[in-house]
Amino acid sequence: MLETLRPPQNTRREIVDVRCDDGTRLALHVWRPEQIKGAVFYFHGLQSHAGWLWEVGPQFADNDIAFFVLDRRGSGISPGERSEIPDVDTVLGDYAKAVAFVRGMIGDTVPLSLFGHCLGGSFMAALMSYEGFTTSYDAAVFCSSWLGRMHATLDADTREAIAADTSEEPWDAGLRAADFTDEIKYQHFIDHDDLAVRQLTRRSRAVLLELERLYLTRGRTTARVPAATFVSGMTDPIVDLDAAHSVFQDLVSGRGSIMKFPTDKHYLFYTDVSGDLVDWTSTYTLLQGVNRGA
Repeated sequence: MLETLRPPQNTRREIVDVRCDDGTRLALHVWRPEQIKGAVFYFHGLQSHAGWLWEVGPQFADNDIAFFVLDRRGSGISPGERSEIPDVDTVLGDYAKAVAFVRGMIGDTVPLSLFGHCLGGSFMAALMSYEGFTTSYDAAVFCSSWLGRMHATLDADTREAIAADTSEEPWDAGLRAADFTDEIKYQHFIDHDDLAVRQLTRRSRAVLLELERLYLTRGRTTARVPAATFVSGMTDPIVDLDAAHSVFQDLVSGRGSIMKFPTDKHYLFYTDVSGDLVDWTSTYTLLQGVNRGA
């Protein structure tokens, strides 16, 4: 898609099916090293999918970190209506099933980090607050995620109208490739990606609002995750970082860390800091195993 890559000898790349409660089979993309010392489960954003991580996966595996990306329903190569996000219980049930599948694959002793980028961070926060999610994990990384965005930018009447909208009319998020990266090859890929989701139905916006309400109202997640960090560029053209940090710290009872990399673009993996982010996330994940055994 972006360019032909020769995977390191250490990497086994595969796509496996995760069977959901209703029988739907979703695509879980796996980059697995020969010796798994840690694992990262990645939540992709609105328009992206596992194909955006084809350069990143082998880098994690080179660090002995197994890397997992689920194509959400209607995203990437998973089945489902494009531009449609199913109801909250379905989408969170899918993620709960996938993370449990990963935990079963890597075993109970391998440290597991959850990593949510952009809208993926909102899905991740909702999952962390979801009663049906019981799988153990060791750390959460929110990357360039405007947590609670709809509640921060829309008044109560507008939110009420969105919650009641069941139409299939399209809504365009207005995302620009230039906000994600300044590298031409990645801008070209984003603009011409046939698998990208560029619009949502208006009833899907109601689902996103409900997801926000879930993690904003169900209390903090500290008891379920021992380590949490918010990572981003120094500035972000899409995310109000101060507002996002405030919600993040509330979610983790003020015990979260803030990490900023030297870029002003939104999608860190398509910038010069990509390798540093992979190495930092790998180390962060491995340290959870050390801390667990201490």
